[in-house]
Amino acid sequence: MYLTKLASIQLVLWNMLKKYNQDPAVVFKKVQLDPGLMYQSGARYSLRKIAELWEEMERQIKDPCFGLTAATSWHPSHFGTLGYAMLLSTSLRITLERLIRFHRVISDAHFGELHEDKDKRTLVFTLMYKDENSYSRGREDSALAWIMSVLRVNYQRDLAPVSVNLTHSRPSCGGKYYEFFQAPVTFDSPASRLALPLDVVDVVLPSGNEELAAFNDQAMTQYIGTLSNESLVTRIKKIIAEHLPSGDATVEAVATELYLSTRKLQRLLQLEGTTYITLLNETRMEIAKQYVRDGKNDLTEVAFLLGFAELSTFSRSFKRWTGKSPIQYRKAA
Repeated sequence: MYLTKLASIQLVLWNMLKKYNQDPAVVFKKVQLDPGLMYQSGARYSLRKIAELWEEMERQIKDPCFGLTAATSWHPSHFGTLGYAMLLSTSLRITLERLIRFHRVISDAHFGELHEDKDKRTLVFTLMYKDENSYSRGREDSALAWIMSVLRVNYQRDLAPVSVNLTHSRPSCGGKYYEFFQAPVTFDSPASRLALPLDVVDVVLPSGNEELAAFNDQAMTQYIGTLSNESLVTRIKKIIAEHLPSGDATVEAVATELYLSTRKLQRLLQLEGTTYITLLNETRMEIAKQYVRDGKNDLTEVAFLLGFAELSTFSRSFKRWTGKSPIQYRKAA
């Protein structure tokens, strides 16, 4: 099954790489992720590629505690409508409930669960991995650090969990975890968890605005409906867009992503009244026009991002699509 996540969220990773003096563009391209998609509204990356990005970050960054820097690397805009809706929540409990309820807006993967431990008087958030492999160390740390940071921004006062559980072993920089969470941290646990005191999770937050939050909830509910009805053609175009920079935007590669045989995929497209080559050319043209119009990349870079081996080949294709050369199109824009 082809699972995706909102591309703009990876700006958090981009910022984390910069904190460690890494060149984010090099790291993204190494795993064949187009950085430009992070600035396109609604664009998404495959979860498989995002997992590869985390693995590459862990190879490049020598600090085993680097995931904690996610707490100072995010902005609500990175998470779209959900990012702002969480900050408008009227309590910490509602903040977490909103994250779980509308997580589908930002990712196809199941993310977490909430439950009350009445004996310990805590509300417990647990990371879940029903649709993905278990998170790597840095990604696990990043998820819990980001959640804790959001809750602290909402609470506007000192806030510490009752306890923190992490599945990985204690690294040499383990003191950083106690410094950040301000709570007991247990490593080598069976699950990743944040336990919050019940006497604070339902405190009414001064920054909460349920009217605006409800408006955002409605928008997210409508968006989830469009995701559920996403057509095969749209899904194929998304996969093509992700494979273009690697030059591997073949019908075989796309069929593999969709868990279909090549023949089955071609038959389904025939029923849709189109072909794979048509969708490939349409996707290339749509992305090419945007890149050339934006003017942020030189034309050689644009050709590379679209899977063309040479600028001259790209230029001929672009003129066939638009009637203008890339330079003429950019000047007109």
